[in-house]
Amino acid sequence: MSHSNNHLVTIADSDVFGNLAKQFDSFTKQFEYKVDLDGKQIFPNDMIKQDIVTNYKSSNYSISSLKYRLLGFNITASDIRIHVNPSKIDTVKTKINFPLIFARNVTVNNGLINLRYYEINLGSIYGIYDKITDKMTMHIPIRIALQYIPHNV
Repeated sequence: MSHSNNHLVTIADSDVFGNLAKQFDSFTKQFEYKVDLDGKQIFPNDMIKQDIVTNYKSSNYSISSLKYRLLGFNITASDIRIHVNPSKIDTVKTKINFPLIFARNVTVNNGLINLRYYEINLGSIYGIYDKITDKMTMHIPIRIALQYIPHNV
């Protein structure tokens, strides 16, 4: 007489795995790099800036170049195409989601390492813009940054 050890387990609440996935996603979002940029670096002109940070209008625009430091690397890019979705935090701060950021001619270097990319997509990052300081703190998830910055050096 043979008995099967195969058991069928039914999950009555199918949201269990969905909730677990959401919690894991939330947990991984805690791991991010932050970069502070001046408003003039990220907004091409005052009209676009006001539409985004005061009127909270989604927008598509381009900036000619961007330079910043991240993890000891100098990063430069040109011909940057951006799509933003802003939302009000309070009277001073605006959260700006960047579902699309395409940049061309990107260089990542630190003196020893010199990488070049024809085009990269930094979509899925967000920034918090402060009207008083005219600064934007960009929040870059580690999973996005590690696609372009050496992480085994």
